[in-house]
Amino acid sequence: MLQGSKKAKTMTVFAITWPIFVEMLFHILMGNVDTFMLSHVSDDVVSAVGISRQLIEFTIILFNLLGLGVGVIIAQLLGAGKHKEASQVTASALTFNLVFSLAISILFIVSRDLLLSFYHIPSSIKEHAEIYMMLVGGSLFLEALMLTAGPVIRSHGFTRDTMMVGIGMNIIHVGGNALLIYGWMGLPQLGVMGAAISTIISRIIACVWIFILLYKRTEAPIKLKYYFQMKWRELTAILKIGIPSGLEWLSYQMSQMVVTRIVSFMGATAIATHVYANSIVYFFMMFGMAIGDGTEIVVARLVGSGQKEKAYHQLLRSLRWALGITIVAILSVSFFRQEIMSIFTEDASIISMGATILMFCIVLEPGRVFNHVVINSLRAAGDVKFPLMMAIISMWGIKFPLAYLLGIHFGYGLIGVWIAHACDEWVRGVFHYFRWKGRRWQNKSLLSPAALGQESVSG
Repeated sequence: MLQGSKKAKTMTVFAITWPIFVEMLFHILMGNVDTFMLSHVSDDVVSAVGISRQLIEFTIILFNLLGLGVGVIIAQLLGAGKHKEASQVTASALTFNLVFSLAISILFIVSRDLLLSFYHIPSSIKEHAEIYMMLVGGSLFLEALMLTAGPVIRSHGFTRDTMMVGIGMNIIHVGGNALLIYGWMGLPQLGVMGAAISTIISRIIACVWIFILLYKRTEAPIKLKYYFQMKWRELTAILKIGIPSGLEWLSYQMSQMVVTRIVSFMGATAIATHVYANSIVYFFMMFGMAIGDGTEIVVARLVGSGQKEKAYHQLLRSLRWALGITIVAILSVSFFRQEIMSIFTEDASIISMGATILMFCIVLEPGRVFNHVVINSLRAAGDVKFPLMMAIISMWGIKFPLAYLLGIHFGYGLIGVWIAHACDEWVRGVFHYFRWKGRRWQNKSLLSPAALGQESVSG
């Protein structure tokens, strides 16, 4: 049983994970709804949104520099019973991320053409991509606030709250898309612009909603003055987690962008297939991601209360469950891979190529599970530099050169790119697993024993 909170008895991985899973499902749907609904407009429009979203997701990782760390620090403080300090740190993190994200949002509005110049894309696609980036990118500060408030609510054990926000946000977005993309109820058919406007409206509503829940669920009230009294020591601890973790994800997104650039030289069919396949693969990923996020909260609370042996065995149990569920999901989808691809497009070449990639995911996804689950628990214990080192070595030393060699040089095309991706995931996954088994993370410290309200945090 976790210490430090009267709500600790509810902090089991299953109780935390299933709402996170549902929340992720609807969050992924949020992006894929654009892909699916715009696919009825044209494949060029889908390619434009897919490329724009990659840049936007790249930027969201920057906002998660605090989001990735704040959940861990808040969970550790709650595990130690430091509720007032948790609320003060929450306010400081929100202030910090708001200022940073406003600057980034402005950059997307005024420099969208420069950002898109990284890709080798036709002018017909670029025009749509600029519209989407200006509108959706310009509202990213709302996403940053939600990415900071959400982990705090989850660390308090209320994962169902953030789940409901995710569901509501998606429903609003789908309705807005139907009205503004297709012109239902007499409204103009706005295409890409309609999808972007719908995204903005749903973000505004979700942001207000999540702040109401934040104030309702924190055990110590968040006072207005806390937003101006920056807790620099705790923010530093958050950034010690967030910066390496964020840089690791940043490295992943950058490598994905470079790989997409390689794919862009293969033609419009390859780009569209790559976008569709990635959209579908996100559904495989969310099992490992949800279990990884749920395990992270429990492990952080266990570490905060000094129970490191329990944390060690919790990760191993979670990993077994994540692998089993993911493998069953992949095998199930592989039987209907062509039918799933045909939902998005009628192009026979795209369907055939995409079906091949979905079958290959039987090899890829188990490796990715190791990274999603183990890295989260390493982060919860403060061991964040090792995953960053592995990301740099494997993504840039294995995935990038292999993607070029297999995809372009040896002529395997898109499947060659995905083989390179699988090699990267498995190499990192195996090393992360043995890092946890080696227990080096037990010697890491995020906050001082005094900050955690304990005499010792050693296991």
